[in-house]
Amino acid sequence: MKRNFLPDGWQAQAGVVLLVAVAVGTTLRFFRLGSRELSIDESLSWAESSGQRVADVLRTQHQLDSGKFPIYELAQHGWMQIFGESEAAMRALPALIGSLSIVLVFILGVELMLAVRGSPETSPAEPRSAKSPSKERVRYEEGGIYMVAAACALLFAVGLPSVEIARQARMYSMMQAWILAQVIFLVRAWRQGGLANYAGLTIFSAIAVATNFTATLVISAEVLWLIYLGFARTQSDEESGSAEPWMMGAALVAAMLLLLPFLAGLRYGVEGVQRGDYDWIKPPGRWEPLATFESGLGSWPFLLFALFAIVGGIRLWRSHKDVAALLILWIGLPPIVLFAGSYLVTPMLVTRYLISSFVPLFILTAIGIEALPARSYRAVAVLAIVSLSILRVSSDLRPGDSRWRDACEIALTRAGSERRIGAFHEYYLVSYYIPAAERDSVQVVRVPLHGVEGEAPRVVVVSPTATPAQVTEIRRDYPLLVATFKNVIVLSRVPADTQNAPAG
Repeated sequence: MKRNFLPDGWQAQAGVVLLVAVAVGTTLRFFRLGSRELSIDESLSWAESSGQRVADVLRTQHQLDSGKFPIYELAQHGWMQIFGESEAAMRALPALIGSLSIVLVFILGVELMLAVRGSPETSPAEPRSAKSPSKERVRYEEGGIYMVAAACALLFAVGLPSVEIARQARMYSMMQAWILAQVIFLVRAWRQGGLANYAGLTIFSAIAVATNFTATLVISAEVLWLIYLGFARTQSDEESGSAEPWMMGAALVAAMLLLLPFLAGLRYGVEGVQRGDYDWIKPPGRWEPLATFESGLGSWPFLLFALFAIVGGIRLWRSHKDVAALLILWIGLPPIVLFAGSYLVTPMLVTRYLISSFVPLFILTAIGIEALPARSYRAVAVLAIVSLSILRVSSDLRPGDSRWRDACEIALTRAGSERRIGAFHEYYLVSYYIPAAERDSVQVVRVPLHGVEGEAPRVVVVSPTATPAQVTEIRRDYPLLVATFKNVIVLSRVPADTQNAPAG
């Protein structure tokens, strides 16, 4: 018997929307993936993952980024062993994870909409003894469930924050995938209970936090939500689901217990604050939490996202406060925590630390669009947001320059027989852009050195992050300007046989 992709016409259309989301999202994540040079953070990930053996990866990661378990670095290490260490190859793993996350967002949307709309089996908004909705209503509700979930996936697929982190050789795309899986099991445990769902919640909570400690921001929002659920249940006459919040809380506690061997690494993060590792983050302004979402999405897309998310939030709050509370806390608590921490500890409010908070924004936006009275209005709204988002993303897909590669190439010509190159800031970027065939014969050293004058390299590559005062200090020892490539400066100590001339 012939069967559709999904049971009825609405759900079949939702399947088409999901396929479009995966196709468009994957294209945005892989298009020109190697056209830009590595960023500073990506060069650190390369250094952590490029060891010959797993033991080398563990040791280097502990030295450069202690305080978390190197889940991403180990995966990247194995990936690089197979596909190489070019920019495109290194970024392909996060891009693949980002593409798979589109499907996870769809699954999460289905789970949340089942919680909101109810299913033929049960509804968390009603006592478990209540009768199921009528057959006609269930069929209509299921169609809406899958269409809203597919719209969530499409918005996630084209959203600038999701695309950006998937195009970076960093752990944030992987962390987001673990968080999505964790929230899926949280909602399933709330809706259905069951040992498998509680176990999934525990395991994925632990893995997400172990991948990057900023995942605790989401778990903090979930803890507040569980407290809200527990308080709301005590104020109602329903007893069937009153124990569920505490079961989910126990699952989260179990996740933290699994992480106890790694929590000692938190002290390295504290030491990082003392060392000034986060000094590059500027103190946030008064409206920075809101501005972070605006800059993350782009000005015009943000206006539409905010408008429909507000509509969706109001509509959801009226129909199902429990789900609305989860999404609102997921959006709002992480930036509030980072904003407070920026003034109490050190500036830390940056978009990538809030990456998962965009997901509930996409979900509320999809619910707000679904509230429009006609299918044509909904289609226009989705098309407008998707088009503006793709235009915003496309501006970041243009090819970049090759300043670091060019700077290292010309520095090699001035390195002399000692084959030593200095790096002032961005040591690992200089190390990466030394041609792979020459890395064994070239030594990259940090400048300034602490030692005798003879140990200093003949040439140094100076990062754009160097202040004018630092550049002036370096030029006392390296007075000859060899070349400049987009503010990456190559300086030399030893006069060349030919006249030096700036390049680039």
